[in-house]
Parts: sequence; structure tokens; C-alpha cells
Amino acid sequence: MNLRQINDLWNEYKEKYDLPEDIQISAVQYDAEKYVEGFFNILELLEGKYILHLNPRFHLYSDSYARFILFHEFTHFYDFINSSYDETEDLFVYMNAYSEFHACRVTLARFMERLTLKTVHIDKIQIPGPFNEISIRHLLEEGLWRVKVSFEQFLETLEPNDFIMTFRQLMYLLGYISLFENDDVLLEQTLQFAHLDTDDFFDLYHALKEINYEEILRLTRKIYNSAFLIYLRGFFRRNYDRRILPDDELENITADNCDEYKAILDQRQQEFAA
Repeated sequence: MNLRQINDLWNEYKEKYDLPEDIQISAVQYDAEKYVEGFFNILELLEGKYILHLNPRFHLYSDSYARFILFHEFTHFYDFINSSYDETEDLFVYMNAYSEFHACRVTLARFMERLTLKTVHIDKIQIPGPFNEISIRHLLEEGLWRVKVSFEQFLETLEPNDFIMTFRQLMYLLGYISLFENDDVLLEQTLQFAHLDTDDFFDLYHALKEINYEEILRLTRKIYNSAFLIYLRGFFRRNYDRRILPDDELENITADNCDEYKAILDQRQQEFAA
């Protein structure tokens, strides 16, 4: 599928969702990473470079799956066009939280041609996969395992990118879940299985469904701050043993006082070594 064909589909999308006619995708680059099907770079969009990045395998996919991917990416573009955020940080939070949820929700609804799903649809309805159709159950189970594995990896490696992946995968999954009549049950099961069953995640889900942008930004920042605290305290524990940094003192370390604590602990370590 070349740029002209992609823009033909984009034109259909624009007409359906009442977007400005003059906005066109300026280029397509097949340079997405192995496990990324497609993306728009927010910084490029802010510069007016409307470049769609797709997986190098995109040409091998079935036509229905290619359209599934494009509809998802078009929805990100739609959200960017309709966003009202002047601050880049706000835009990043909005795109990484609401837009991921929104794109998954409306893409699945579009291909199901229905806005509400029942439990019976999990196995009966097939959706496009890269090479073969898959069940909605397969989509949900695969998404759930990705969330769980990503979060476990974050706790083990303390790499911030692992939490970013956890959050993104969770937004995908929540978007799909939101279409089900029993979404509250699925939400609870999902968050419990992934060990993310905190009030903040439950509240974020409801803010996403209600399209409460202020709450979405507030809760997303709060969740990321909590993840940063896990990373920060993990960093200190790895670098200072309990003789230097007791557990009860570790709990006092925050983003605000970490530099001060590091200086104190370095001094303690030198004294202990002497």
C-alpha cells in the first residue's frame, strides 16, 4: 500500500469524521521497530511533518489487518488535530493515555460494526490479524500477558521504558475492554492479574471512558510519578546496602530529596569503608 492509497483511506476517514480536507499525510516511512505496527512522531506532528511510520512488514499483512492498523493510526492523527493543548508535556500525556485508549476502542468498534460487545462475542467474532483472523479472546489474552510481562520486567530491571511499555499496553487493553457490557468485571480481573489493581488505575479507566481530560492528565501524571518512585528507590537499594541505607529510611526518599540523600549516603559509605 503506497502513500496515495493510504491518503485515499485517510480522505475517507476525514470525510466520515468531519476533519479539514487540506490535511494530508505527507510521507510514509517503513521504519517502525519490530513489535510496533505504526506510529506518528508527536514532535514531527508539532513541526507540521505529517509522516506515518509503519512496520517494514506492513506490505506482507492482509488487507484487512493493514486497514485495521491504519484506522488506529488515523485516530491518533485525529486526536492530535483536535487536541487543544499548548504545552508539549500535556500533549504527550494526552496522546499516550487518552489517544491510545481511544484508538483501540474505536478501531475495534469500527471493525465489529457495533459499539457494545457481550461476553459471547469473545470467541464468536473474528477480527483481522497480521496473516489470519483472530478471536477477540486472543486479542485480550495477548494484551493482558503483554501488560503483565512488561510490568514484571519493569520491577526487575527498573528501566523506565519498561513502565512506558506497560502503560501503553494497558491503554490498548482498556480501550478494548471498554466496549464490553461487563467491562467493570473485566477491568477488575485485568488489573488484578497484572498486579496493577490500585485506585489510580481504576479511576483512570473511568476518566478515560467519561473523556474527562483534566482527570486523565492528573491521574496519568500521578501514576507515572509513582512508577518513578519505584525506579528511584530501586536505584538507591541497588547502590546502597542495608547497612548504609536501612529499609525504613529508603521509604523516605523522594524525587525532591534524592540528591540530598545521595550525598549523605555517599558520605556514610566512605566512612564505613574507612
